[in-house]
Amino acid sequence: MTTVVIEELNKLVKGEKNMVSIPMKTNLFKEKMTSLKIVNTGNGQLLSTINNFDFYPGSVSLVAFLDFFNLRPDTNYILSVSAHFPDGTNYPVHATRVNIAKQDFVLLDDGYGKATGNFDFSFTIQAPSDFLFLFVLLDENGNEVDTAYSYHHFGLWEMI
Repeated sequence: MTTVVIEELNKLVKGEKNMVSIPMKTNLFKEKMTSLKIVNTGNGQLLSTINNFDFYPGSVSLVAFLDFFNLRPDTNYILSVSAHFPDGTNYPVHATRVNIAKQDFVLLDDGYGKATGNFDFSFTIQAPSDFLFLFVLLDENGNEVDTAYSYHHFGLWEMI
């Protein structure tokens, strides 16, 4: 028993084994989204975790800012956004084509580089609720290459 434990500890020290088994995204450093920020265009502020409307349904105009980490230049990607609610309800919010010219990339290496992008979208919510925005980046073949989540709550002003 002690020999087995020592062998397992040696594997950990040598980096041959992970201490915790957490599923990782595939291809960790290619075709990723990062530094996602959502701004409410009505007030110019970052969309907070907790937001409020005077009445429902409520709508808000938003702009998403994000960095692309190691995308391929001059390649057609699709970025879709959907809203997901605790009761299982979900619906599409926005989709946009992403095709960034080679000259707009920085740190190009082996056909991949870093770039920044943004897009406007509107969001309507029917009633106060927790929800998340799911951002999905698809490659030109429709394969999912990355996902990102942004969690929020919309309530009523009178509730605070």
